[in-house]
Amino acid sequence: MNWEAMLKPALIAGVLVGVLSALPLVGALNCFCCAWVIGGGVLAAYLHIQATPVAVTLGRGAALGLATGVVAAAVDTLFSIPLHFALAGMGSGIAEQMDELLRQIPDVSPEVREALHSVFSDNRGMGVIFLVLTGFFKLIIYSVVCMLGGAVGVALFEKRPPGTDISPPPYRPPQDLPPPPEGPGA
Repeated sequence: MNWEAMLKPALIAGVLVGVLSALPLVGALNCFCCAWVIGGGVLAAYLHIQATPVAVTLGRGAALGLATGVVAAAVDTLFSIPLHFALAGMGSGIAEQMDELLRQIPDVSPEVREALHSVFSDNRGMGVIFLVLTGFFKLIIYSVVCMLGGAVGVALFEKRPPGTDISPPPYRPPQDLPPPPEGPGA
């Protein structure tokens, strides 16, 4: 398998999917059947088919999708970290609201009330653990779903029969040419 030829489409599509998935409102489109992730696999397959003179197989499309999914999960996780901390300040009143709600419920023990207060007031500690766990799950899910997208992209866009090579033939110098004509000074 030619990983060098697959690297550029996987990076382009993976970074695009990762950035789009990390954005808060735009990333919500992933809730509809992992639309960004499948689209990234299809895009990577399309780009690879356009750049390769050899017909691309479904297996190569799935491998390309796997590479795209790994890149997308890494970019999504890396973009989610600063977004999480930037948006964490917006929800700073949640701890006070939860305390108020817990005070209104008479059957909550002080231990449970304290545990829930610590979970909602400590955004940074739980947030980092949550980001690491979601990053791991994104790696698995994005890889599998992008593999599907890569195979679908090959099925949609590859029109050449398997084994077809449209690269130009290697240059061969002409043979059996007559000798050059003798000039006047010879």
